[in-house]
Amino acid sequence: MSRQSAIEKREKSLGEQVIIVVLLAAMMALFLYYFFKQSDELSQAGFGNLAHNFSAKITAIRAQWYMDKQPQLVFVRENTSQNASNQGYGVPVNTKGWVDVGDAKAGCEKIWQFVMGTELVFMKQPIAVISVEDAEHNKARRCRYSLPDGEFFEYHPNTGKVKYNLQN
Repeated sequence: MSRQSAIEKREKSLGEQVIIVVLLAAMMALFLYYFFKQSDELSQAGFGNLAHNFSAKITAIRAQWYMDKQPQLVFVRENTSQNASNQGYGVPVNTKGWVDVGDAKAGCEKIWQFVMGTELVFMKQPIAVISVEDAEHNKARRCRYSLPDGEFFEYHPNTGKVKYNLQN
């Protein structure tokens, strides 16, 4: 093999390696683009599921309130294999059977604790809690649970409704 053909072969090999590196970089960039695009949708779907679970637990507590002949405190017991000796806890409800702590300080946080039993965190993001009172409707209060990106859901203790407002 002549010296000239050896140089051409190395240049060809170097050119092929540059093309491979450029293609790999383009594929990685495309992957990252779609990953981050889908992560927002994943977060939105997960928070919607969290809101749905909150609503389902509210409804279950109200059903228990009806079965227990409408007491002021509904006894809830969670069956978990980790804590089989769990004696449960009482959940305060209003006269309509919806979870409510009255005018207590940090009432919306307490409602979250009674219903969900977890910290106010979703996918390592804090969940902000805002108590909104509407003076026009006899001081009707609602609790807004929101993420930093603007997604939120509201719980209305007077009606038991959970309204979703997931941002797109």
